[in-house]
Amino acid sequence: MVQFIVASVIAVSSIVATPESTQWHADYGKALAATRNDDRPLLIVLDVPSDPKSAVESVQLEATGEQTELLGAYQRCHIDASTEYGKKVAQVFGATKFPFTAIIDKTGSVVICKKMGRLSNDQWQETLAKYQKGERRIQHTSFFRGDNMRASTTVVSPSNCPSCQLGKQQTSSSQN
Repeated sequence: MVQFIVASVIAVSSIVATPESTQWHADYGKALAATRNDDRPLLIVLDVPSDPKSAVESVQLEATGEQTELLGAYQRCHIDASTEYGKKVAQVFGATKFPFTAIIDKTGSVVICKKMGRLSNDQWQETLAKYQKGERRIQHTSFFRGDNMRASTTVVSPSNCPSCQLGKQQTSSSQN
């Protein structure tokens, strides 16, 4: 009996102590607003929970073990793609196969990763680790004058890449 009471107290205290940031949103709009407010990328999972072939593994959605830190780096949104709302969200992302996973950068403006179909636990962990900073990487390739050698630079966005900035200046001056 004492063990049951202790276990109950631990379970209740862990639920109470769990911050809201570890929860999954069911509303894409609210999740996107949250990611824009707290500078974390948004992890979106669309699946059909009633169909085992189209459902994400429940273990992958749980913030336990080493996955706690990885999932904690994200705002999270889990949507049932079989509902009317879920179908609309799936259409926005161009999701045709489920489960579908997308990650939006920490500014809430660019999809930096899309994955259709089931991911193994290793693929899931790798994807979460790779995009947890929520930064999009842009590969720029340029040629040096008189040289056929390519120079390649990776720029983390939002960037101060001279080519990007020049493009922005040209666009804004042509609009005026």
